[in-house]
Amino acid sequence: MGILKGFNKLFAPAPQARLSLILSKNELQLGDEINGSLNISSQEEVDVDEIYVSLRCIETVTKVKRYQESDDGQLVWKEKEYDDSKILFSAGSKIMTQVHLPIGYQSKFPFSLKIPAVGRETYHSVDSNLRWLINAFMNSKNRKTLRAHGNGEILVAKPIVSVIPPKEVVREVVLIPCAYCSGLMPQTSIFCPNCGARRKS
Repeated sequence: MGILKGFNKLFAPAPQARLSLILSKNELQLGDEINGSLNISSQEEVDVDEIYVSLRCIETVTKVKRYQESDDGQLVWKEKEYDDSKILFSAGSKIMTQVHLPIGYQSKFPFSLKIPAVGRETYHSVDSNLRWLINAFMNSKNRKTLRAHGNGEILVAKPIVSVIPPKEVVREVVLIPCAYCSGLMPQTSIFCPNCGARRKS
């Protein structure tokens, strides 16, 4: 009975509702907090199990799979590329649980999620991608899961470490007049740079 219920939910229509994510900013650094709000509106009566905001870091790497295939009666090795994805980080923030939304319901909920300081920054290349995705979901009784419109991917960078240059040491040189030519000479000099006479002690 449980399998049939899950099968029916998979092909049931999503609720006539809308989830809209609004973020304070889309470019952040590792260790930052994501602040935003979720707008929820419903055009029909919906029995909600839960509405939550999800933050995930997903790494996708293109790999090569080798396999044997018969070609004119002989086994030959062939290669096929495929994408291997794994979730490196996942966190969520519950907005509401076990609630009935009436027709015309509309409300706005603030949320906050923390990006881990020890995570990895957004990265895109030909064979490797690391993406930070934020989205909102509504699970309701006997209905397909509803996903938020807008946003989705955020850019995450490493924090900028500022290097403070070493302080410049300023030494003050005291000048004294030469006893012979009256020219100025450093107090630490033994001979006058002007006339060459030995400094009187």
